[in-house]
Amino acid sequence: MEKTLNIMVPVDFTPVSFKALQFLNLLLEKTPLNLHLVHVIQVNAAEWAGTTDSSESIDRDKMYAQEQKVKQQFDELRKQADMDFTSAVIYGGLTTSLTRYAEQQQIDLIIMGTEGADGWFERLSGSEAQHVVRHTHIPVITIQKDASITPIQNILWVADFSAEKQPEQSVNTIKTLQQLFGAQLHLLQIIDKGDAPKLDSIKASMQRFAEELGLQNYELHFKSDDKVPAGVRNFNQESEIDLVLIGTHGRKGFSHIFYGSIAETLVNHCIRPFLTYHLN
Repeated sequence: MEKTLNIMVPVDFTPVSFKALQFLNLLLEKTPLNLHLVHVIQVNAAEWAGTTDSSESIDRDKMYAQEQKVKQQFDELRKQADMDFTSAVIYGGLTTSLTRYAEQQQIDLIIMGTEGADGWFERLSGSEAQHVVRHTHIPVITIQKDASITPIQNILWVADFSAEKQPEQSVNTIKTLQQLFGAQLHLLQIIDKGDAPKLDSIKASMQRFAEELGLQNYELHFKSDDKVPAGVRNFNQESEIDLVLIGTHGRKGFSHIFYGSIAETLVNHCIRPFLTYHLN
């Protein structure tokens, strides 16, 4: 492999955050990694002056106690986990702090566990994993708390198959993951009943997508379903998929509330580890 992957894992020391470490072990069996395990102590941006000592309006004793507790937890994790990693305690809003750290450290891939979110909470607020997916241009693998983690033999890629929209860095990361595991790549197009006459054209677009991106060891698939998330879940249940990929436009604000995001819906409900990346 030409480049060692630079990976960030947000850790809050809850069971769901350790789901990411389970997935990480699969990667560590295949290649050395530069690992960054990061914990965020959330503080109001208006009160934070850059360090605990210089932030006059915060409860410094409480902050120092939090810092020490987190450092002790990282020390315990080092003793228990058979992996080398850089640990970092950062401060501020959860999403903005993680995004900033990832960009500063030139992270290639973020891996994080998610409790998920349902109903109106999902539409109006969403899980923290959704927020990170929405704000970073770095590929993110999210692992739902009940997701099955298995060696990566089959990767499912759901896309609109317009190769010019695919970011080079994200595509390279995807290719690296496929090569590390020697996995089969499955390109999936969700179609509705009205698409049947256009299957030849759709197939040609998928083939062109694969050729322009230089993909190897891939198959083309179609599945008829009214909605993309349901089609992806049904394909997963029928096939032995180990990792799902999809691009997102990262909608924010009212656009996200009213239109939603297929990728973010799957972040909360996909039964397999799920990689999202921003489309150009």
